[in-house]
Amino acid sequence: MFAVIARARKDAKALQYLNERSYGGFLKVESLGGGRRKEEVIEDLEEVLGEPYIPILLLGESEKDLLEELLPVLRESGKPFYARLLRTKRVRNMRTDELHANLEEIKARFRLGIEWDGAYKLNPENPFGIEIHPDYDIYLAIGKGFRKAMRSILGVDIGENSLVLRKLMNQEVYFSGQKKVAEVSKKLGFPTEVLWRCPCVEDVPLGPILEANGGYIEAFAEASRAFLGKFEDYDVVVPWSGGKDSTAALILAREVFKDVTAVYVRMEYEMPGTDEYVEELARKLGVELITVEVPMPIERFGMPTHSNRWCTRMKVEALYRAVKDLERPLLVVGDRDGESARRRLKPPVVVRRNDILGEFLEVMPVKFWSGLMVQLFILMRGFELHPLYYEGFYRLGCTICPSLAEWEVELLGSLGMLPDLTSSRPGRGFGSTPRH
Repeated sequence: MFAVIARARKDAKALQYLNERSYGGFLKVESLGGGRRKEEVIEDLEEVLGEPYIPILLLGESEKDLLEELLPVLRESGKPFYARLLRTKRVRNMRTDELHANLEEIKARFRLGIEWDGAYKLNPENPFGIEIHPDYDIYLAIGKGFRKAMRSILGVDIGENSLVLRKLMNQEVYFSGQKKVAEVSKKLGFPTEVLWRCPCVEDVPLGPILEANGGYIEAFAEASRAFLGKFEDYDVVVPWSGGKDSTAALILAREVFKDVTAVYVRMEYEMPGTDEYVEELARKLGVELITVEVPMPIERFGMPTHSNRWCTRMKVEALYRAVKDLERPLLVVGDRDGESARRRLKPPVVVRRNDILGEFLEVMPVKFWSGLMVQLFILMRGFELHPLYYEGFYRLGCTICPSLAEWEVELLGSLGMLPDLTSSRPGRGFGSTPRH
C-alpha cells in the first residue's frame, strides 16, 4: 500500500529487489526517470502522486538539492507522505539490510508519528516526539469505562481519550493532551505494575481527533482498497472475531467487493458481548455472516497454555471447514505490523496450503495501520467498536486465553465476566479479587 519512489531506474531496481524479498512484491516501486532537476522529474512524480498508494521518497546524499525542490510538490498533493535523504550517495549504494531497516522505520512513522494541535493528529514527521520503533503500536484509551478501570484497578487517572504508546512486553505510556501522565507494565505472566504517574491530566474530546485525521485515514483506506482490488476474482472471506482489526478488514472488504462472507468462529469461552456485536454490525454492513460454534473440551485437553494452544488449532480448522466448498477462497485478515515482530515480517500476501482448503491466499489490508488508525477508521464509518474496548481492553480473545495479561484478567473480574472454572487455572491469578 506504499509507493516507494527513487530518482533513477537503477535505484528503483535495488528497491524492487528488496520489495520482492521482504514484501512479496506488493509495495509499488517507482522511478522518476533519472532526472536531476525538478522540471525533469515533475511529470513522473505527479503521476505517482495521482495513484492511490502512500508515497515514500528515498533519495541519496548526492540528491539533496532535488529533495528540497520536490518537498513543496509533495506537500501540495495533500496526501500523507515521507521523504528521506539516505546516508549513501545513491539509494543503490546502500546495503539491502540497511535499506530494509530504513523502510521499516519509515513504515512505523506513518502509524506512530503524531503532532498536537488541540487534538492528536497522525503525522509521520512526528513533531510530538513519540518514540518510533517498528514493533510499537499506538491507540486511544476511549470511553469512561477505560478511565474508570485505570482509576479503580491501578489508581491512575489518564484523562479522557488518552493516547497510548504500546511498547514491547506490553509496556504502555499514556499521554493526556501534551503530557505524559503514566507508564504501566502489563507484561504477560507478571503483576500489572504502575512504573510512574503524574496527576496532570486534561480531557481530549474525541470529535476533534476524528476531524483532524479524516484525510489521513481516508488516504490509507484508499490505498488498502486499491490493494484489495487486485483480488477481485476470488471468493472473499473475512475471519471475523469482532475485534477492531478484523472489523476494519471486513469494512474495507465490503467497500471493495460485491460479495463478502464473514466467518465468526465462536469459541465456547468467547468474550462477552461479541455475539451481539457481530450480528448487529453484519446486518448494518449487509454481509453474509456464518457463525461456527466450537466447544472447548477442557476436561479432555486441560486449560490452554502457550505450549499447548489446542484451542487455536480447533478455531483455525473450524474456519477452514466453514469455507471448504469455495472454489477460490481469499482470506482477508486483520493482521498488523504493530501487533508483533512475527506479523511485521510477514509479507502482506501469503500463499498457504492445507488439507482442507488446498492452496489459498491470505491478504492483510490493514497491515501497515496502527491500532489508532483502525479505531478511527471504524468510528469514521459510523460504527462503534466492540464494547470491551471502551472498558480497558487493547485486544480481544477468549476469557481463558493463555495470552491474557493480569490486567485483562482483572478487567474481566471487575466486570463480572470471568468464568468460574478459571479460579482453578494453574499459575495465574484468575478468580482473585481485583485491586481497587
